[in-house]
Amino acid sequence: MANAATNKQGSSAAKAPKGASASTSTGARSRERARERDSDARELTGERDENYNLIAVLYHGLQGADQCAMYADDAEEAGDDEVAEFLRASGRAQADLARRAKALLIARLSNGGAASRSEDDDDDDEDDDDEV
Repeated sequence: MANAATNKQGSSAAKAPKGASASTSTGARSRERARERDSDARELTGERDENYNLIAVLYHGLQGADQCAMYADDAEEAGDDEVAEFLRASGRAQADLARRAKALLIARLSNGGAASRSEDDDDDDEDDDDEV
């Protein structure tokens, strides 16, 4: 298993451009995949990438807060108050992120997305008339 890990690291480093670390190359590939997913999401949903991402953060923040609350209850039942408090604090942090995402989303959508619209998006509006 150690050899497999060494081989993976070696092959990642071999693919990295000269002067770049393997983690930089991996980070660049990860960002490129994220951009492709964002582009695909816009094609599928018709939503701006930023709005779609805010919706995802809102959803996952609320889901995480709910999970943390359940885990905290389990820890309390087991008598582990330290873990329960940590989980409750984690849930509060996740709920706060969800609230912030919601506020940003409301502001963007109430302005018709004006806060994030660019000139190249105006071309996309012409295609919206064709959709039913």
